[in-house]
Amino acid sequence: MARRLQPIFDSILADARITGSERSFVESLQSHFRARKSLSAGRRRCLRDIEERLKAAPVTIDSALDSRLTGLLSRATKAEDRWAMDFIPSLKGQLLAGRDLSPRQMEILAKVESRHSDEAKAVRDNWASSFTSEMRENMEIAARYYLANPPYFGEVAKKILEDDAFVPSKRLYTKMVQNKFSTKVIESTRSKPKFNPGSHVALRANANVGWNIPRTGTAVVLKADASPLAEARFTPCFSSARLRQSISKSAGSRRPSDSGASKGLFCLDIYLTIKFFTSVSKPCIMYM
Repeated sequence: MARRLQPIFDSILADARITGSERSFVESLQSHFRARKSLSAGRRRCLRDIEERLKAAPVTIDSALDSRLTGLLSRATKAEDRWAMDFIPSLKGQLLAGRDLSPRQMEILAKVESRHSDEAKAVRDNWASSFTSEMRENMEIAARYYLANPPYFGEVAKKILEDDAFVPSKRLYTKMVQNKFSTKVIESTRSKPKFNPGSHVALRANANVGWNIPRTGTAVVLKADASPLAEARFTPCFSSARLRQSISKSAGSRRPSDSGASKGLFCLDIYLTIKFFTSVSKPCIMYM
């Protein structure tokens, strides 16, 4: 069976007409075959159907369109435009299979060409040279926020925090850093702590902090900005402080030596809501 099917996989995957979801499908069949050393009758039939279809002589693509796609793919690859790097080969595979491009595909192709024109490249180069340290700091704040709140921007967030020289496209920066959630997080992170170390604070009676956190008495703030901000909260005005436990219960058993009246040491995120549905979250370590 292995001698009969593996050459079929090799032949199909070497064909430029197999792109996109169809290539992914064949690769999944191959992975299944390698793991189990066999394919079901239905899977074998699908594989044979693809093989028979590819036995037809490849269609010749118009040389001008072929050159257009090849040049565009080269520019998209240099710009690390992963979406275009998948889209362009899929168009070429469709043409090689004898199927014309639809009006919508031609429209999208024109947009991709515009995105990778000489003028667009000049704009991107100018964007990279004008990328300031403040913009990078905002981007890193947003990256930490999205890593704490998957799945959006996960891969690029990791790249931002691992590569100090990475500069995203203006479009990606705008989508990731200047949306309403990131804007709240960045404003909150850059704002002054609402509670400085040494401040005396008290919980509201209805504070949502968990059953094992006392809601009575006062607390002293030991440290402000204790951890990166991980949430963007949108809460109506007229509310006061909300606290949320963020470490294990075992921390409650530790008592600082300088206070005999303590009830334990807790690491809490303080959420102070202010007017116009804005959100301020300044993580603090508190002693209660």
